[in-house]
Amino acid sequence: EVERLKKNREERRAKQAEILEEKEAQKNIDPGNPNWEFLTMIRDYQEQLEFNPLHDGDSITEHQITVCVRKRPLNKKEEKRKDVDVVTMPNKDQIIVHEPKTKVDLTKYLDNQHFRYDYAFDDSATNELVYKYAARPLVQNIFEGGMATCFAYGQTGSGKTHTMGGEFHGKSQDSKNGIYALATTDVFKFLKSPKYKALKLQVSCSYFEIYSGK
Repeated sequence: EVERLKKNREERRAKQAEILEEKEAQKNIDPGNPNWEFLTMIRDYQEQLEFNPLHDGDSITEHQITVCVRKRPLNKKEEKRKDVDVVTMPNKDQIIVHEPKTKVDLTKYLDNQHFRYDYAFDDSATNELVYKYAARPLVQNIFEGGMATCFAYGQTGSGKTHTMGGEFHGKSQDSKNGIYALATTDVFKFLKSPKYKALKLQVSCSYFEIYSGK
């Protein structure tokens, strides 16, 4: 009986040492990150997924209403704070939000929430790719007699200006590749095409800024 108890005790100690060693190895994935446990959980979860993001050659599906989501990468402030990227985009129409949670006994775990959209653009997607799937079909639609509206929705700092107005390189903005400019370019291309040139269509433009309900 004494030998059995001794053996069990040694096995427990060996197991505890193994767990401690594993935790130390996980900490070294991102040294100094206070959220290393959640980071490890997310990476372990991602390893089980099969990734098939949206590619430029994928077909464009027609919808009456198209709802897209675009992921913004962590900015410099967030990286400096050692924030954790909690959004995974495994394929072209799905995102997973990993919500870090802690149980009463202080055990940490993830609540993996799945959401579906018509198109999901990951943080490597360019404005041109977003435009091709989210807005260009609307330009075609208005030349076929339809009506169209495109707008970006999100909290401050989520990337609306980057998407609609053009990509930022430091503090300078390249307005040539924003949704506004890309759509405008296509509008005038359609106007000059033989199919629509004879119709002598006219283009008008109005600008409104809505801020804090004003």
